[in-house]
Amino acid sequence: MGLDIPAGTPNRGPGFEAYVSMFLGLTTLMSLVRVISKVFTKQRWWWDDLFALLSWVSEVIILSLLIYWVSLGFGLHEEFIAAQDENDLIIGGRGLYAGTLFFDSSICFPKLSALFFYARVFNIRDRTLRLQLWIIGILVVCWLISSWIVTIWQCDPIAKAWNPSIPGKCIKTYPWFIATATISFAIDIWILIIPIPLIWALKSSLRRRIYLLVAFFLTYSVIVASAGRLIAITQVIPTVAEDETWRMPTYMYWICLEGSLSVISISVPNAIALWKHFRGSRGSMPSTKNSNSRSFNTTSEFGQIHNFASVCGGPPSISESSDKRELLAVVDRNPEMAQTPGNIRVMTDIRVDCPSITSSHS
Repeated sequence: MGLDIPAGTPNRGPGFEAYVSMFLGLTTLMSLVRVISKVFTKQRWWWDDLFALLSWVSEVIILSLLIYWVSLGFGLHEEFIAAQDENDLIIGGRGLYAGTLFFDSSICFPKLSALFFYARVFNIRDRTLRLQLWIIGILVVCWLISSWIVTIWQCDPIAKAWNPSIPGKCIKTYPWFIATATISFAIDIWILIIPIPLIWALKSSLRRRIYLLVAFFLTYSVIVASAGRLIAITQVIPTVAEDETWRMPTYMYWICLEGSLSVISISVPNAIALWKHFRGSRGSMPSTKNSNSRSFNTTSEFGQIHNFASVCGGPPSISESSDKRELLAVVDRNPEMAQTPGNIRVMTDIRVDCPSITSSHS
């Protein structure tokens, strides 16, 4: 049974519900595009895909809980809801309690997806890069586990978290929100800058390098929402307890934006791959003309194999046995390749062992 809301009652709920519904549709669409892209482009599934889909599941749950909370009066003044049915405040608080757990995962799983994406794209044996990915991955997992622990046991007894009338005590949420948001923002910055030196060191045109940097920034554009949420915490959380259902939507706008943008942005490469597939684009991006420079192979996440020229010197090394087996398999599937006179087929998916980018400068 819904609330009886007279005309003219201050209500932030309808606008917030439309906002949440929009992101519910967009995140679902982009996740569906990711799956379709993997199928049509025949890209292999990996850990980045798993965490991307887990991110979507977490975001769908929290967005659905917020829509349900609007039906209980979220966006109205708390005293107005209490006058009609005080139990709605308790139910809404319980939904917020559960939603916080899923929000934590909805911003951590995309981070892990991005890290695995980097591990897949930068297919090199760079010790510094691997160390960075491991350190950030461990930090993200520790952040998630600690957030879950504090969220679950933030009050004693636990039920006081959604029912303030119960005797007990709770932690001060404002310092905790600031700490977790700051750490999350710092991790986002670190993830964002990882590919910059790798891309900038490529022996490619300035225009091409800028294009690649922009592409990677779009893939992890959630940094903007992460900064916005941090600012919103300082403006909203200190006084939110005075009228939670009325003041909380201002903060929740950023919550929805950060989680949803995380899910959307990590699927941008797959959307590009699908678009290029339907365009029939099979080419590869231009590489350097210097035959003495190595190249490291990025996978077909952007719809094609990109052979970027790296700063490592010396002749490339090829895994002959694996490439030969792959070539024979292709010929077996396409007999005309071996039978048509005058045809020359070149396998361009060449993987090169580059022990370390940094070693080339020594």
